[in-house]
Amino acid sequence: MYDAIFDPAFYGQRHGLGDRGSLKHFIARGDRLGLDPGPYFSTRYYKQRYPDWQVGGAATAAADFLQRIAAGEMRQPHPLIDPAYYLARYPDLAGLGAAAALHFMAHGDAEVRAPSVGFDADFYQRCYLALDQRQPFRHFITEGQQLGHMPKPVPRSQAESSAAMAQAMAGRDRPFLLCAHDAQPAGVPLLTLDLAAALADRGWQPVFLLHRGGPLLDRFRALGPVFLLAEGWDLRGLAQGLSNGTPTVVNTAAAAGMAADLALAGHPCLVLIHEMADYLRAQGLLGDLATAQAAGARLIVSMPSMAAALAAELGPLAALRPGIKCPPAPLAAFRRARRWRKAQSGPVFISAGHAGWRKGFDLFLEAAQALRVQHPEARFIWLGALDRWARALADQALATGLALELPGFVADSLAWYRAADVYLLTSRQDPGPTTVIHAAAVGTPFVGYAADIGIIGMTDGIGQFIAPGDRTAFVAAATAAARAVSRASRLALRRHIRVETALEAYVDGVLAQLMAVSADAAT
Repeated sequence: MYDAIFDPAFYGQRHGLGDRGSLKHFIARGDRLGLDPGPYFSTRYYKQRYPDWQVGGAATAAADFLQRIAAGEMRQPHPLIDPAYYLARYPDLAGLGAAAALHFMAHGDAEVRAPSVGFDADFYQRCYLALDQRQPFRHFITEGQQLGHMPKPVPRSQAESSAAMAQAMAGRDRPFLLCAHDAQPAGVPLLTLDLAAALADRGWQPVFLLHRGGPLLDRFRALGPVFLLAEGWDLRGLAQGLSNGTPTVVNTAAAAGMAADLALAGHPCLVLIHEMADYLRAQGLLGDLATAQAAGARLIVSMPSMAAALAAELGPLAALRPGIKCPPAPLAAFRRARRWRKAQSGPVFISAGHAGWRKGFDLFLEAAQALRVQHPEARFIWLGALDRWARALADQALATGLALELPGFVADSLAWYRAADVYLLTSRQDPGPTTVIHAAAVGTPFVGYAADIGIIGMTDGIGQFIAPGDRTAFVAAATAAARAVSRASRLALRRHIRVETALEAYVDGVLAQLMAVSADAAT
């Protein structure tokens, strides 16, 4: 009877009962104590909303709810689940009647549907969850509420936003604002965190302004106050609430829309551009960049080739190659990877990133299928989230028997790279990518297609580029690279990367550019 509502894992963990958190416990004691049987049913709310819940003889409030639904009576199981609203919002569910709440529990949450006016599922999913994560309501109840996540955006006025930022500035004599588009576990947010940590080591006090959140939000908050524009903050008000002349870095063109207000408020501002020129044009981001530039922000590209590609639209741009701080990986992770590698009889090929068309996930799978013809025992690994298109391709490849591993985003990526022989760079468009450098930092070379890739011309001693579309040459180069891997070659590659990608030099360059912006404003 309770299958639709009782969640043993939720019940045991939420109420500190562990293995004792059984359905028997809920019926005998939990209901009487006001404990919730699952994330979609609030026992105390239901009893307060429906004081007649015992009239029908049900042993628990949850049982009464289920009995009423079965009898065709619509009732609300949770203050944020309104079945009448749910039916009105989604006409395709009109025939559900009283069972609307049960549909949300079983299907609607996973489909990112909004259960009430009080919970904006689309907002919550975009603002706080990983790119491939669903069930926003469940996440809010089990985790987000305790983390301070909002069930829906709450618009703040310019004055309210200014006051909130001014409060965050209180006691900070060396604030430094860093802006990014989100807190997803990907290159730019990670670089923003690395920059912030390096600046904090130099005595600066980071403050963050993000369009949206994501799984890395806790890491941002550990370094300083965080404002998410998607929650309803007013950008102009936040800019006015900053301490006078707060140095500001807007990391990537995707967040460039923030830069104009920040620069016009008198804060020296850099926009660090990591996207390739064709992508900027396709996404309509050149307008934001031009507006930021006109407002006094300085635009900095990651690679010299990007400056040349944007010169016609944005004029001469300075280039500053990002420094790299390798993610931490415990020694135990490297030991596990080494043991796993010793158990493999064939070569191991790896790649990483948010798997989609731009990252060339389909090209990765095509290369993998060709490589396994020559190396039947080869294994293939992709680190990172998969979008729906990539997931479908992966399922098809797995069905053919391809030895493909998809661990998702991993914190110990360096250990995975170390276990591989070659990194396969199949991106169609990529300003870095950082993951190639991380792999090289542990001695793993790459083979890539010479597409719209920012590091072309800067990879001597790291890897090899092949003409786009030449899969035969790509497979041959990957095979040769795997055969050439040795302890000595890995050590040489690690030394090379250590010299070429120091983060401290990048931080020096960022600060020097900010000083130049301040000097220009003073003249």
